[in-house]
Amino acid sequence: MESDTTEIESTAAAAAELQTPLQSESVVGGKGEDKVEGDATPPPHKRQKTEKDDDADADEPKEKQIEESEEQVPQLVAVERSQISLRQFNRIPVFIVDYHNDVLEFIYRCLASRHLPLERNVLVHFDSHPDLVVDRDIPASASYDKDVMLNELSIENWIMPTLYAGHFNRVVWLKNSWCQQIPTGKHQFKIGHKEDRIGVDCPLDYFISEGNYCTSDELQEARSVELQVHDADSEALDPAEFLSEKDAGAFILDIDLDFFSTSNPFLEIYKDANCYEQLTEIFHFESVEPAKRAGTATIADFCATAETRQKQLDALKRIFWHLEEERTFDGLERPDESVITPQVYAKILHLAEQLQAKYPDDEIDWLLIFDSGSTTDNNGLPHHISTTKELEDYFAHFKRFLQRLPVPPVAITMAHSARDDYCPQDQVAFIEEQVLRLLREVFGDKLHEKAILHYMDDPWDVMKL
Repeated sequence: MESDTTEIESTAAAAAELQTPLQSESVVGGKGEDKVEGDATPPPHKRQKTEKDDDADADEPKEKQIEESEEQVPQLVAVERSQISLRQFNRIPVFIVDYHNDVLEFIYRCLASRHLPLERNVLVHFDSHPDLVVDRDIPASASYDKDVMLNELSIENWIMPTLYAGHFNRVVWLKNSWCQQIPTGKHQFKIGHKEDRIGVDCPLDYFISEGNYCTSDELQEARSVELQVHDADSEALDPAEFLSEKDAGAFILDIDLDFFSTSNPFLEIYKDANCYEQLTEIFHFESVEPAKRAGTATIADFCATAETRQKQLDALKRIFWHLEEERTFDGLERPDESVITPQVYAKILHLAEQLQAKYPDDEIDWLLIFDSGSTTDNNGLPHHISTTKELEDYFAHFKRFLQRLPVPPVAITMAHSARDDYCPQDQVAFIEEQVLRLLREVFGDKLHEKAILHYMDDPWDVMKL
């Protein structure tokens, strides 16, 4: 087999410093290891590895930690499609992870091995969540560093750096009608950076609520991207609306199994204290959507709302970080009343009193509570445990979509989302089985005979698929 190194060195436009191959391991752990008794069990947190994961990596033989491919992987430096010759898989591979951000390991490998062009790919994303959050703690410049991306990103924020880096320029979010985080339609906007933090000029609540809205003039190194949002539980859905033969060779089909049935794990944290409902009131912010619908919203309104929201989140974060460190309000500087009103501050005090009355102090994770509150923006996370009949309908819609595809995907990535409790654990195996069955029925011999089970540590090598 001819190595990546030889071919890439012969292509001047793609010349880059070479790295060792990706490690075939889960790069982020789950937060389900820290348990709180009773109804207070927190959902998984995936920003850091657990001790269990570290022990498993230490015990694993070195040769299994390193991908078996002999080829080296170049750093992800963007080049024009016309400047490179793309490889083709013998059959469509299916790469299955548990934590959704782990699909990046496979996508980056496909980019580096030239099974995908490095720019302007299309991500068709079946999910109950957009996964388009921006991590404010990761510099925009790190979007080109795969090691940082694989180690620092999480389930909710893995897509935006790939848009910023240009690997994808179109995302199609396919959801069920009970998901309301982003309105259906076509959203075209710029993505760039402001002071080395990724931002967008898209004035949707979804982006404003995280403090990621910027004006076009503020964005540096901006790119144009397109986000399409469609309800997939509709017989009218036609992929020809957003895919064509021109997308052959540059299209990833991405499936989160929680698309078919999803829970909101934050509903269960500190349930005895009615925590989530109280956080919804504490984290509420005034949306610009009514003014947009009335046609009276201006860029100044978007900027003011984004600035107010960012100040609110910063102030709330300081409060909850203080509680995590000090375990008391003593020594906490009262926030600016124009940012956190006395009424909202009183609600925070009331929440703390109820939590401390219901749970031992060492079981109260104030940072988890802050993260939980951050999900309670005006639309919030969906919670819809599907019935057997609903699942049958969703499977039928999914199969119809596959049959209507104008071109097959280069690869299929899939996420269980079971360890983080977004896909119900008593349904996930059945859903996976049915999705794989439908993929085989539609694609037949074009599909690789065996899915790569990343969550079971299957060895894999893109050069042998």
